[in-house]
Amino acid sequence: GNFGEISGLGAILDWGASFSSRPVALKGWYDYSPVAINRTKAPYDNLKGQTDKCQLMVLLTDWPEQFEINTTDGKFVDFDNDPNIIGFGRYQSDVTTGGYEEFVIPIEYRNSRTPKYIVIVAASSYLGDYFTGGEGSTLYVDEFSFEYDVTKLTDEQKANVNYR
Repeated sequence: GNFGEISGLGAILDWGASFSSRPVALKGWYDYSPVAINRTKAPYDNLKGQTDKCQLMVLLTDWPEQFEINTTDGKFVDFDNDPNIIGFGRYQSDVTTGGYEEFVIPIEYRNSRTPKYIVIVAASSYLGDYFTGGEGSTLYVDEFSFEYDVTKLTDEQKANVNYR
């Protein structure tokens, strides 16, 4: 996607890069060091003091154009109900890795349509777009790749893939 512009205290982002294949998983490596959540905004004030979480996410869509996120106006993707979402996968963790660890995010497909866009998000504070998180939570990511062969996934990972 693209960074659009600063808008008030937030930003406008255009989510999505052209993409038309149907991988079964997103793989890569991450290193995460969370801190306690010290910045909150309603309705997340109750999370203050809890350990922050990182979030790695992959989204395949057939939106007619890139999706405009506006954090100031609270315009976000409805991951559960957007009819244009074809496939979705997410990983969250509040664990300090102490070095790089591999991740595999199975993609659950909701239909058999062909994607037009892909979005990959890697965030050190899973609620950062809602102005909630821990200042100092650090996430490093490396070596993203797609897996297309379901037989290369573990049984647990396969159970989360609805790929056809």
